[in-house]
Amino acid sequence: MDTAIRLRHLVLLLSVFSFGMLRVEAQAQTSSTILGSMIQAAKTMKTDTIAKAVIEPCLYRVYYSIEYHPLAKTPSPSHEWIQLLQVGETTQRYLDYGSWQADSILDHGVKAGLRPEDFIPAYYSAGKRSLSGNHLLFRQTEGKVEGFDRIVLDYFTYEEPIPHQQWELVPGDSVIAGYVCHRAQTHYRGRDYTAWYTEEIPLSYGPYKFRGLPGLIACIYDRDRDYVFTLQGFERAPAGEMIYRKEKEYFKTTRERLQEANRRYMANPGGYSSPQIAVQGKKPVRPPKPYNPIELE
Repeated sequence: MDTAIRLRHLVLLLSVFSFGMLRVEAQAQTSSTILGSMIQAAKTMKTDTIAKAVIEPCLYRVYYSIEYHPLAKTPSPSHEWIQLLQVGETTQRYLDYGSWQADSILDHGVKAGLRPEDFIPAYYSAGKRSLSGNHLLFRQTEGKVEGFDRIVLDYFTYEEPIPHQQWELVPGDSVIAGYVCHRAQTHYRGRDYTAWYTEEIPLSYGPYKFRGLPGLIACIYDRDRDYVFTLQGFERAPAGEMIYRKEKEYFKTTRERLQEANRRYMANPGGYSSPQIAVQGKKPVRPPKPYNPIELE
């Protein structure tokens, strides 16, 4: 298990241990405790970079904000964070920007020989900005997309054909992030979507699994606006940046089985059992969490 995985396991374990501390002072103390423990752990671990299988150079970065409403058809509460689409010649990778940034900080700190206290705080801060544990890797030459997700401490992966939405181009123009955009509509796995794409960036990609329009998707949202993705920036990737697959001990599954496992976990967080561990005795009772997945089918 590499350093990054062990550090993230430590964060999760300490977070579970601190469950129920709701006051601001307690939360601040908990964050300080977690950070201190991570620094101490990093000092005792074998220092290494992110375990990865490099695929190809990244040509472009596309930044999207995602606004997510965990209660269906309800504007509050809402969560918003930044996600990143890396575009290569034949590969695309989509993930939380905070997760990508945390990995980059760890890699740089290790390669530069920095002391843990000089880069672990930035690593921890970046990781906190990652609000989802999933990411996607599109391999166009194989026509496949590989999905990755995490439930508690367990990492899962599944593979499926790259989705092809049936788009309807409809009248309507707008300007988003400074780009002239045109309107399109589609239905995808239980939701009706409106998308705005720009031909000024001739890439037929977009956030999440959305693709196939005559230009980059600048904004897309479902009818109830439970999920809203909006372009925040587009740039050429720095020389030397690579698209890679993170090497971890994944449980291989299917999209449908992973979806069901997530549903069961959110309905009963205390009742989750790792596929790797047989849990004995009474499991802790915790209230259900709101579950409003982007894919309803």
